[in-house]
Amino acid sequence: MQNLVVFDLGGSSVKYGIVNFLGDLILKDSFPTPKDSFSTLLNLMVTTIKSLSSFSPVGVAISAPGAVDSSKGIIKGISSINYIHNFEIIKKFEKAFNLPVSIENDGNCLILAELWKGNGKEFQNIVSLVLGSGIGGAVIQNGTLIKGKNFQSGEFGYILLKENKTWSSLCSTTSLVESARKITNNPNLNGKTLLDLDLKENLEVRKLLEIYYINLVKGIYNLQCSFDTDTFIIGGGISSNNIFLENILKVLDEFYDSLEIKVEKPFIQKAFFENDANLIGAAYNFINSKKSI
Repeated sequence: MQNLVVFDLGGSSVKYGIVNFLGDLILKDSFPTPKDSFSTLLNLMVTTIKSLSSFSPVGVAISAPGAVDSSKGIIKGISSINYIHNFEIIKKFEKAFNLPVSIENDGNCLILAELWKGNGKEFQNIVSLVLGSGIGGAVIQNGTLIKGKNFQSGEFGYILLKENKTWSSLCSTTSLVESARKITNNPNLNGKTLLDLDLKENLEVRKLLEIYYINLVKGIYNLQCSFDTDTFIIGGGISSNNIFLENILKVLDEFYDSLEIKVEKPFIQKAFFENDANLIGAAYNFINSKKSI
């Protein structure tokens, strides 16, 4: 069975692993994302690939933030890793790794993973959402990934939702957690553990979450009006807590029932692969773009 080394470049950490051509994640680990330069990142990736040589990888698949032009191997736009943009990064990778390389946007990788082996495999029309420092996502229509003219399809966080406030500013998990930490004076809260709080004893956090959920649901409903999709698949750390999906569906029901004129109710699922989705999706992108290997 052929294997790939897969990387998911994130603002705080770089996840990596081995995925075979059947989509099995054989191992995974991570290292902190360098803050200084691309050369530091590249050296760490080379060291990682060498450490995985016993798996005889036939290529390297990368999930990255930003507007990824995968055909030209350039990451346009901006992201939390400012040194990876606006040069032929794929050529740098292939020269350093001495292996074929594919690269795709992280939001696109999530939806590809779900389409391939996850909660989207029964559907041809999917919208994914990734909840974190903002809101990213991707769109599949009739089984095809939609990238857009500027590779910005799925940049849902820029949607204006309330008094010219962006959806990301209203529903950023990072901002939600920071606000909850101040209220509870608990610096150890994260997106997942926040939902386990006893809200009867934390009324301010309860109110914070109520506002968060309704803003999230309104944005999802607007996307349903736009794309008439089969399903929404939500990823990001906060979605890994089962309470999250339960609460979203409850708020969606209440919101939907309050509407007099409405389109079909969105069908919402959480990502099957959770935080591993970008690694699986990067592998799927490689397999489909490097079919001659």
